[in-house]
Amino acid sequence: MGLIFEEEPDLSDIIERLNDEDSEVRRVAVMDLRELDEEEAIPLAIKAIKDPDPGVRVEAAQLMDEYTGVEIAEALVGALSDSDESVRKAAATTLAENKNDEAGTVFLKALEDVDPFIKASSLRAIRALRLPEVQGPALVSLEHADASVRREAVGVLAYLKNDDVLIALMNSARKDSDETVRKVAMGSLIFSKNEKATETLIDGLKDENWQVREESAFVIGKVGQSAAVNALIDAMNDEYWQVRVKAASSLGSLKDPAAVDVLGQALSFNISNLRKEAAAALGEICSPDALPFLEAAKDDVDPDVRKVVQWAIDQINNGNRE
Repeated sequence: MGLIFEEEPDLSDIIERLNDEDSEVRRVAVMDLRELDEEEAIPLAIKAIKDPDPGVRVEAAQLMDEYTGVEIAEALVGALSDSDESVRKAAATTLAENKNDEAGTVFLKALEDVDPFIKASSLRAIRALRLPEVQGPALVSLEHADASVRREAVGVLAYLKNDDVLIALMNSARKDSDETVRKVAMGSLIFSKNEKATETLIDGLKDENWQVREESAFVIGKVGQSAAVNALIDAMNDEYWQVRVKAASSLGSLKDPAAVDVLGQALSFNISNLRKEAAAALGEICSPDALPFLEAAKDDVDPDVRKVVQWAIDQINNGNRE
């Protein structure tokens, strides 16, 4: 039996199919644009994103993740106001992957739009470009009525890593009415060693939303502020085990022996993830005071926990011999 080879799509054939009356034929033709050179494909993709059929427009928006440049950015920004939600979402997703600095002016212009979806999508698209000019609009967007806009503005300011926006980020972390914004703002403080930022993170351990508390506990460990040890020890009593897992991990990162007792008690908790994280933290702290807790946990029902417990014991014993 002979081998069958598929012929590469021909430009004239694709153009003909892009003008077919059948929307499914047009959609497949858009998919075939990936096989063409950019110079040939881009004008056709830009035309396809204005096709009468939303399925074709979605395909075109997704195709555009292959290309960059001002024309592509303008076409995608235009699609953010499409009448079909699936097209708008596809355009926003592709825009978020656009890392071309030349497109920055397009995104900055789009930020002037009053539509919250367009504004939020433009902020997300411009974030990775780290353009200094976006700082002003992003700060203004922190006061926007729509939480999605505020959340994306926090992301933009976090990427800039400028100390002069730290107060604005801390205010969002502490005071924003939306928990997702507060969580993202807490996460943004991972770039700062500022004492005030640490205070904000400690306050975050008492936030009414458990996911904000979880994020605060996680970031504290990454920032490495020993001033937060007592607050993390208190967080080991949080009603949500997810918060306790992050608190245990951060206590291990901070390596303060004051946490040995609360971590040792966590080895008897009924969630294996917490027991494993507590054992790992005790190994990081490497205090002989942890050995009684670890020895008692050597026969844990979970094999992963047993493995980490043994590692922690070895860490402490080896440390004592050095």
